[in-house]
Amino acid sequence: MNLPVVALRDETELRRIAEHLPHALLIIAEEGLESEQVLEWLAVHRPSELIHIVPLEKKTTISVEQIRDLQQSVRTQPTTRRVIIIAEAQLMTEAASNALLKLLEEPGQGTHFILATPDEELLLPTIRSRCQSLTLHRTTPAQDTMLLAKSVLTDAEKQQLLFLAAGRPRLIRELSRQPKRFAEYRQFATDAKQLLGGGDTYATLCTLHGYMNDRQKALRLIDVLVHMIRFQMTANGCDERVLALLERAEQAETALKGNGNVRLALLQLIG
Repeated sequence: MNLPVVALRDETELRRIAEHLPHALLIIAEEGLESEQVLEWLAVHRPSELIHIVPLEKKTTISVEQIRDLQQSVRTQPTTRRVIIIAEAQLMTEAASNALLKLLEEPGQGTHFILATPDEELLLPTIRSRCQSLTLHRTTPAQDTMLLAKSVLTDAEKQQLLFLAAGRPRLIRELSRQPKRFAEYRQFATDAKQLLGGGDTYATLCTLHGYMNDRQKALRLIDVLVHMIRFQMTANGCDERVLALLERAEQAETALKGNGNVRLALLQLIG
C-alpha cells in the first residue's frame, strides 16, 4: 500500500512511526487532508486485528457503551495483536472519553490505538497527554498540481479549485470529481468575497442568512474567508478593517468548533 499524499515534510516522520508504532498515536489533521488514508496506511504495517470505532447507525457520537464493549474485548483477549482506529475521536462523549482513558492507561499487550481529530483541543487533555501526536500539514502547490494532471477541468477551473482547496489533497479530489461540491465551494468564495469587501450590514446579514442553520457550511465559509484574507495579506497587505475581520472570523471559527451557537458565531463577522 502506497503512502497517501501528505506534505513532503511529513513523509519521513510517518515512515518512522510506521516502523515503530507507538502504543497510542494521535493524528491532528484538518478537514481535507488524508487523515483516514494515513490511519489505514499505518495500520497495515502492523499485522493485527483491525478495529474501527465509529458512531453507530443514526448516531452522531461515539458512546460509552461502545468503548466498554471494546474494553471487554481487550480484557478477554489480552494478548491479541490489534490496532484500534478512532478516525473522529472528537465524536466521543465525555463518558466514552473517560472510558477510553482507562484503556490507554492499562492496554493489552500488542494493542495499539490510532486516533485522529481536526483539532486536538476537542479532546480531553488527559487523552492527549497519553498519546504521541503527529500534525499533518498541507501539501505543496507542486504536489497539488500533480493531483489534477488527468483532470478534464479547464485551466481556469483548476486554478480556482487549487486556490479553494489550499493544499488539502482529499478536498482537491472531492472538488475535481464532484461538480456539485465544487459549485458549493465556488459559492463560498463568492460569499466570502462579499464579506471581505465590506458593504452595508443588511447585505452582510443576507449573505450569512444561508449559513445560520448549518454548522459545517458555516465552518467552510469561514475557512474560505480566512484563506482569502491571508492570501491578500501575503500578496498586497491589508488595512485595519480586514485585519479586524480576520480576528472576528477566527473567533467565530473557534466558537463553531466548540459547539457554540451558529447564529451568534456568524454574527461576530459583522463589524
